[in-house]
Amino acid sequence: MRDDASFRLHLSRRKFIRMSVAGTTLGLLPGACLFPLTQPAGKQPVEGAKGRSVIVIQLTGGNDILNTVIPYQDPAYFRARPTLNSVAKKARPISDNLAFHPALDPLRELFQDGQLAILQGVGYPQSSRDHQQAIRDWYTALPGDTVERTGWIGRACDILNQALPSEVHALFVGTIPLPQALVGRSAVVPRIRDANNVNWEPLPAGDWEISSGEPPDEGTAPLTAEAQDLLRHLRQTATQAQRVAKRVQAAVEKVAPQLDAARFELERRLQLIASLIDAEVGVRFFFTDFGGPEPGGFDTHANQLDNHHALLTELAQGIASFAHHTEKLGIADRVLLMTFSEFGRTLAENGRHGTDHGAATSLFVFGKAVQGGLVGKHPSLYQLDQGGLIHHTDFRAVYKSLLEDWLGVPAEPVLGPVPGPVPLFVKEEYRAGRAS
Repeated sequence: MRDDASFRLHLSRRKFIRMSVAGTTLGLLPGACLFPLTQPAGKQPVEGAKGRSVIVIQLTGGNDILNTVIPYQDPAYFRARPTLNSVAKKARPISDNLAFHPALDPLRELFQDGQLAILQGVGYPQSSRDHQQAIRDWYTALPGDTVERTGWIGRACDILNQALPSEVHALFVGTIPLPQALVGRSAVVPRIRDANNVNWEPLPAGDWEISSGEPPDEGTAPLTAEAQDLLRHLRQTATQAQRVAKRVQAAVEKVAPQLDAARFELERRLQLIASLIDAEVGVRFFFTDFGGPEPGGFDTHANQLDNHHALLTELAQGIASFAHHTEKLGIADRVLLMTFSEFGRTLAENGRHGTDHGAATSLFVFGKAVQGGLVGKHPSLYQLDQGGLIHHTDFRAVYKSLLEDWLGVPAEPVLGPVPGPVPLFVKEEYRAGRAS
């Protein structure tokens, strides 16, 4: 984007646009350059497959997939993990060679019913083993890029926003700063921190000031026509968010009492998300994080056995509860849930009874529309990438399938010319068809 065509947003009483939902923020990045997407001539704006949603769970820290889905018959696994292999004794087989960690037992029924797919060997070439860069790679879907400010979900929402500008297309449920995956150029993404206390604070229009470049010490530069268009967009965004907020608040108040009965925080978040889908608030993407930012999380360099067991227990309970809740609400055929982690871990355990940063991993994908079971070959334990598993499926091909097969959103404007789509998990009768 050219400097002379960009505008920075400045607020007279706030550092960036913020709407509160009792600790919930709806924000555009501080200083983010914003510009409207334009639809190519001759093409109609994309509305996507109505009523469908994607729920993304980020397993923060790098999940050890080899002790999640265990190659319990492979001698190489036992040789490389003299203490960590103890979980294999109680593992529950799901195939001739693989078994669930004992903590994942609540997911076995979903797997056996064909509603849970395990996408094996997922990663990307020359994957980063640095947490910050690796998670950025998954967020932006532009591996190695250090400049891009938008994310793959945010860009998808920009496309949806052209056809449905009065809707909020994505929602973050969590306490960390808004993940870059959700940052778009025109679409706005709210955040809910606390599901038990939702109040929407309106943003006075007088708080907005727009200038080209950095703000001077006093006053602002006169508004150009382009800046005025941007200001109108921001005002429309505030109105749009407040309209959606009323529906969100009503849905949250309705479900709040039963959220208190949930055993884990992830379970509460997923039940809340299910209730918002049932309330038809129009959101297509829901995103939540799990395992961070507390020290440790899925970054299990030491004492992995107990820590990993606790994490997988909460993950399994959350997904199983979500499955039950969506079935009860009658929305099970409208949801698709996916987990991801920034990288896998090394095959060999280290001297602290943990594992170190690896490469390829596996993703869990749940839904009634999912073609369940094991998808793709399990990576070899004998040919490794610096001690980690070697990928065979690019994670961007998974994103492409999510967008095109499930949501009916064209993937190339979001992801660029990437591999796929791979018919990884969506049953033929549920496919939205390739949007153009």
